[in-house]
Amino acid sequence: MLARRFFRFAFPVLAITAGALFLAGCRGRHCGWNSSPEAKADHIAKRVAKELNLTAEQKSKLDKIKADILSRKGDFQAVHAGLKETLLGQIRSPSVDQAKLNQGLEDREAKIKELRSFMVAEFAEFHAMLDSAQREKLASHLERMERHCR
Repeated sequence: MLARRFFRFAFPVLAITAGALFLAGCRGRHCGWNSSPEAKADHIAKRVAKELNLTAEQKSKLDKIKADILSRKGDFQAVHAGLKETLLGQIRSPSVDQAKLNQGLEDREAKIKELRSFMVAEFAEFHAMLDSAQREKLASHLERMERHCR
């Protein structure tokens, strides 16, 4: 009788505590949108290495690619922030300065083009380090993810 009472009370408390600890453990890690880009990149790199059975040499190349992309994090953020500031400035002004707006958008497009070239080069480097079986496994996984997200 005492055991039944204990478990009737203890089980829900333990379940709620375990759930709270799980959710607290996700904060600041790769779980959710609040995590840092570095944590997300680490999580993705570990998962890719595990799923594709990367060799030590491939893992080191993947870490280099990850570091290269993270080193340009400021550039990616600047592209997004620049557009917001430009548009907000134009909205608050009494009239739209079309020349200034066009120049700001052209500068943004040039930066996007530079970042696109950088990302294509990084993708090519990643592609070159994989063997054909790993590329096929990755392609199949991405197709499954796409079907799952529909």
